[in-house]
Amino acid sequence: MFKANYGIAAVVILLGLYPAFHLPVLKLILLVVVIGVFGYAKHIDRQVLWKSLNWRYLAFAQFFVFFFINALIYPVWDTSKVYYRAIALENWGISLLCLIVLATWLSMLKAEDMRRAIIQWLPVGLTISFCVATWIYFSGSQGVRVKLFTPNPLGPPFWFLILAIASFGWFFEIRQRHRAWRVALFLMAGVMVLYGGARLVMIAWVLSGMVLVTWVCVQSERRYRLRILLGAGFIGALAIGGILLLDVVSGGGFLGRMARFSQVEFSYGSLKSLDPRAILWEGAWSVISDNVLLGIGQANERAAIEQEIGWGKWYRAHQAYLSYLVAGGIPALVSGLLLQTPALVFLERRNRGALLPAFLGIGVVVTLNCLTDSIFQSAVAVQAFMVVALLFVRASDVDLPTLEHQRHVSSA
Repeated sequence: MFKANYGIAAVVILLGLYPAFHLPVLKLILLVVVIGVFGYAKHIDRQVLWKSLNWRYLAFAQFFVFFFINALIYPVWDTSKVYYRAIALENWGISLLCLIVLATWLSMLKAEDMRRAIIQWLPVGLTISFCVATWIYFSGSQGVRVKLFTPNPLGPPFWFLILAIASFGWFFEIRQRHRAWRVALFLMAGVMVLYGGARLVMIAWVLSGMVLVTWVCVQSERRYRLRILLGAGFIGALAIGGILLLDVVSGGGFLGRMARFSQVEFSYGSLKSLDPRAILWEGAWSVISDNVLLGIGQANERAAIEQEIGWGKWYRAHQAYLSYLVAGGIPALVSGLLLQTPALVFLERRNRGALLPAFLGIGVVVTLNCLTDSIFQSAVAVQAFMVVALLFVRASDVDLPTLEHQRHVSSA
């Protein structure tokens, strides 16, 4: 039991390191999971395998199988890029294998052990990620927008925000110091947005903060609500002021990027001149309109959009749901939507009171990002989402206290 808990703690800490270190962290998580499965292979029986055959795992399996077949049957248009098919087949095949191993490992674990590990160790990994980001940002080694050890500067604040919000799960069941740590993590998420210059993630951070404050107020007794609102308003004002001050001291790059939003006239012409995403979406929609039923193949998305808009700076349509339609038409869109359905577990009646933050992070924030970026066209991003979602879903299997009990605890 001790060894099993040690493995869970290692996986959760590594998950908190993902925003900073990206793919190597996923490899280490897989290594720990494989060791855990082989270490307890004698405990794998029919019941464990049966637990693996439920929707939370099948939602990911169908996505991997769909896009594996998509890469297999659609020819690559650009003959100089035929290796795209081999890369896609390898990515989705390995992703399916990783899912099988992860599902087996999670089915062997106790949900309570996973819940405790997330509460105790996820903040540790996230705090380390933040410290690494802060050191790199102030060292100036990556300029005004740091990407840490990831492919681009938008990834670290995006994944940090998801995990920071989700960590508010079971908020009224944890000790005061852990509650304070969650608040600090959320404030760190705002600073991470500054480090990466992620404008849309900043909007998601502000909106998520408002939802979290509302959720805490609703879950608390009436006599504490005004105090919570005043405290949240004070902390929020200090946080935003501190972020703006930090940006000014470091050169004002983020404020300049945010100021561009004020130039938007909410007309199509204005959007096209301000953000190339509008041009990409137009090109993607043109491709979709001719191939809405079955698409053209995921490997051909860049080439097709490049033909439509006349330049090829971007790899994808910069909108996940448009990318699905380009890749495989309506069936691909359905498969992509099903991929995100495990997050709905957090809205079940028994989970809603304690795990609404998990739905907010893993469900809502991810969906908002899908509207402006093609994140799930990357196998690494899908794998990361799979690990985050399945660990929290497994932890949600614990019998949760009633709302009345939570209110009693919150007033203690």
